[in-house]
Amino acid sequence: MEKYIELDSRKGKLRGMLHLPDTDSAAKFPGVILYHGFSGDRMEPGFMFVRFSRLLAGSGIASARFDFLGSGESDGIFTDMTFSGEVEQASTILDYFKSLDMIDENNIILLGLSMGGAVAGYLAGMRSSDLAGLVLWAPAGEMRLFIEKREKQIENGEITGDIMDISGLRLGEGFIEDVRQINVFEKTAGYRGEVLIVHGTGDTVVPVAVSEAYMQVFSSRAELVLIDEADHTFQGIPWIKQLFDASLKFIQRAGRKQASCSPMHPKEN
Repeated sequence: MEKYIELDSRKGKLRGMLHLPDTDSAAKFPGVILYHGFSGDRMEPGFMFVRFSRLLAGSGIASARFDFLGSGESDGIFTDMTFSGEVEQASTILDYFKSLDMIDENNIILLGLSMGGAVAGYLAGMRSSDLAGLVLWAPAGEMRLFIEKREKQIENGEITGDIMDISGLRLGEGFIEDVRQINVFEKTAGYRGEVLIVHGTGDTVVPVAVSEAYMQVFSSRAELVLIDEADHTFQGIPWIKQLFDASLKFIQRAGRKQASCSPMHPKEN
């Protein structure tokens, strides 16, 4: 089942989709929340979020994917978007998802793409005990470094144009001021669970070195899967298959482990 959802947040309505497995079982579903990237939306390139949510539903796993404020069909404008604001909205979505009667609140995994990965990791560091796992697809790192690099490139004449012009969307001063004060890795380090990181070696938007830095943050609790030659959003049939296969395997394994550890979910014979 796929259901359109409007969710109230502090600064406007978030619009998204809830995906539930098609079953008559009374058992609660494990769940995944998908967070989109910078200037993205709840579908993402090649409808990858839609496709993965449907794959999850077919595997007995529920999911939710929303547009952040200022993106897609949610309220607001992109110029007002900030990293802290998206973390707050991501937390609101987590609260909503946990409250659903059909969701196993002890078996929820966050998944984020690009800056959505940075948001997911940051939120996971804040709410580690609420989560069964974390999946990062080509995650962005310290967003202030992105701004500093772009400023230097413009200053040195390496690129031309307006630093506020992001693919035809106007970035706000609030975003820049916000990310200058945020240490993504420091907050993300508070997450104590298992992590899967997937990154394409052909990614020219976020280098693989960023995922390697995340590996240092998570240490032995994380697994890094590199997909040879894949671009930032894995837009190739072999690449997307590897991404989906690795992610689904991790999510299923994390769910089984969580169920076996929880007193609410005794081991099956």
